[in-house]
Amino acid sequence: YLDRVEELVGMARYSAARSMLNKALALEPHNRGVLTLQQHIDVALRLLATPSLHKSNGQRDTARRGKLVLVVDQDERVLMSLVESLRKYGFGAIGAASFGEAVEALAHHVPSLIISEVNFENGPVGFDLYFWVRNNSGLSWVPFLYLATRVTREMFIAGKRLGVDEFIVKPLDEEVVMASVLSCLGKRKQRVP
Repeated sequence: YLDRVEELVGMARYSAARSMLNKALALEPHNRGVLTLQQHIDVALRLLATPSLHKSNGQRDTARRGKLVLVVDQDERVLMSLVESLRKYGFGAIGAASFGEAVEALAHHVPSLIISEVNFENGPVGFDLYFWVRNNSGLSWVPFLYLATRVTREMFIAGKRLGVDEFIVKPLDEEVVMASVLSCLGKRKQRVP
C-alpha cells in the first residue's frame, strides 16, 4: 500500500492517495509509515490551498507562485511527467486519472488552468469534463488545454468552436507544454478585468 500511495502522491493524485491510506489505516491504525504519508499529503494540500506558502525552486518561478494546474490523464507516466514539469517550472499541480477524480479535485481547489486528456478509456471523456467545468459558474473562466494522441480536424474544429484554449499532441515535449501553459495563462489574464 505505501509504495502505491507514494506513487499517487508523486502524481499529485491526493484524493486517490488518501483513499488508499484509509485502507492501510484500517489494517494497521498505528503504522508510522502510513501516518507520515498522511501528514505529507495534508501539508501538500495546505500548500496548494495557500499560494503564498509555495516554495520557490529557482528564479524562473517567482511570477508563477500561486498558479495551480489540474492535470487529468489516465496514463500515469504522462501524469507523473506533467506534474513534475509543472513543479519544475514553479507551478502548483494536482493530478487526476479520471473524470471522477477531476471533479473531486475541483470541489476542493480552483485551478488557474486545466490540462486534460481528450479520450479516457472508461467513463466520461474529456469533452464531458470541459462541459462540466464550463457549466460550473465558479470554474467557467478557467483556461482548458487538451492532450491527445491524435487531433483530427473535426476534433480541433469542435474544440475551438466550444472554446477550448489549445490542443497539445502526444508524445509531449516539456517546452511545448510549458509554452502553451504560459500562453493560455497570459491570454486569460488579459481578458479578465
